[in-house]
Amino acid sequence: MRFAIATPVYNGMPHLPACIGSVRGQDTGIDRTHLVQDGGSTDGSRDWLARADGVAAVMEKDAGMYDAINRAWSRADADVYSWLNSDEQYLPGTLAAVRDAFTRNPDIDIVFGDAIIVDPSGNPLAARREIPLRAWYVTNTFLYALSCTIFFRGRLRTAGDLAFDTTYRVAGDLELILRLLRRGARCLHLPRYLSLFGVDGRNLSLSEGMAREGEVIQRAFGAYRTKPLRRAVHALRCLERAARGCYATDTVSYAFALDATPTYRTFDRVPLGFRFTYDRALRTLKGSTP
Repeated sequence: MRFAIATPVYNGMPHLPACIGSVRGQDTGIDRTHLVQDGGSTDGSRDWLARADGVAAVMEKDAGMYDAINRAWSRADADVYSWLNSDEQYLPGTLAAVRDAFTRNPDIDIVFGDAIIVDPSGNPLAARREIPLRAWYVTNTFLYALSCTIFFRGRLRTAGDLAFDTTYRVAGDLELILRLLRRGARCLHLPRYLSLFGVDGRNLSLSEGMAREGEVIQRAFGAYRTKPLRRAVHALRCLERAARGCYATDTVSYAFALDATPTYRTFDRVPLGFRFTYDRALRTLKGSTP
């Protein structure tokens, strides 16, 4: 099973080497291509990529993150496609777990899992365990599958369905997932931590623009127009999460890649809650009390 992993980059240093290291650190025997698409970095990313081994890097202007991912994927012929932003990492064993999930479930088109949210040094901020992806929830609340944990079967791309609408700047993954679900794509939640989602104060997915753009997309896919109905859907999602134990404190152990080798920093048996907000994360990064 061949993996094509896209990483869109624009001034991605100093996180980029560790991101690449996390892909290099996957199990031996996994057929993978890491497609890095640099849109014109000026922070040293381009020079570093020119010297990096084992990375299929292209430096060219693009029309934003989603255009960069489309361009990267277009350079691959794979059985599984994914994307990993430069401040994110795959945990060791992730690609093998995804390969096995797709192999066991030939009818499944999309696999996603859970994630640990970390600061730039790898320190844990929250453990995000999720529930199966339901179009009704996503349409009326938000996309709760983090992009760094999502993997698409290649037949979606062969059918012409796996491409981002580049008119969106920050919520294109929401539109893509809702479109795929509407067209009948089958999704499997893998109940294990697959990735590290990094928070450094610059995350587009946590910006104010995400809410505005997301609302446009959700309404286009039939979201309820009244707030009470939207809140009711959110309450039902929360009840399902509670029933599945997603709100319980978890004890996590994980390896955080420090470089492209990769060298790892290990976090062992850390009690971690689920609650995470952008403001709380920023206060933590600044060293103040949450």
